[in-house]
Amino acid sequence: MLIVFALISGLIIGGGSVGIWLSRRWQQQIKDAETSLAELVSQHQQEQQAGKELRQQAADLSYQLNEASKTIRYLESRQDNLPAP
Repeated sequence: MLIVFALISGLIIGGGSVGIWLSRRWQQQIKDAETSLAELVSQHQQEQQAGKELRQQAADLSYQLNEASKTIRYLESRQDNLPAP
């Protein structure tokens, strides 16, 4: 009877300790996943901001190109209207 009690006690204690160990391990994995997710969110936000800045820069360059094209067309039209020497 004592041996059966000892075996059952060992199983209960062993099962409990394994349960505690697995619980701690899973909690650590959850913390690691949350940290990784936070890093990904931060990186995504930085990439979004960089994308916005690049789109703005492209729009600015497009505007400058259009203004330069208008200036060239204006100067060419003035040159065409000048009397020949």
